[in-house]
Amino acid sequence: MKAASNSGPLIHLARIGMLSLLRQLYGEILITPKVEDEVVHKGKQKGYPDAFTVEQAIEVGWIRTVEITPPQRFAALAAQAGLHPAEAKIIWLAHSRKITALLDDDPARKFARLLGVKVRGSIGVIIAGAKRQLITKQKALHALDQLAETMYLDTKTYRTARKTLEKL
Repeated sequence: MKAASNSGPLIHLARIGMLSLLRQLYGEILITPKVEDEVVHKGKQKGYPDAFTVEQAIEVGWIRTVEITPPQRFAALAAQAGLHPAEAKIIWLAHSRKITALLDDDPARKFARLLGVKVRGSIGVIIAGAKRQLITKQKALHALDQLAETMYLDTKTYRTARKTLEKL
């Protein structure tokens, strides 16, 4: 099973030491050159440790960069929906290969779901890892707290995720 990831989940999960959960859940993660550039090259220029973590996963081979060009009509629809071209490529990659799209931004998630693409974000990865017992409930709760410090989480989303994890 594979997934296609936008920058956000890679950055967020790497920053909290949970990038390996992606490998455990999906085996292989596909990204575009734009995602690699944003996460690895620009991240390294800024001195972000997560950039080196993702780069190592690319070197090992479980994160793989693929080039894809969505059809013009799809790209136009995505642009009308206000999506960045990089997000549109990830959604198209997931749609065309019938794999999960890893996205954290709500507009991109909604657009992907309209196309029938299964979507999971950084929080969903943590919850899935706990449900499959790849990480303990305590570690998942700690990871959720770390995510709340790393990325924007509204109160409702945080509470819902926390309750889901506490019920496991």
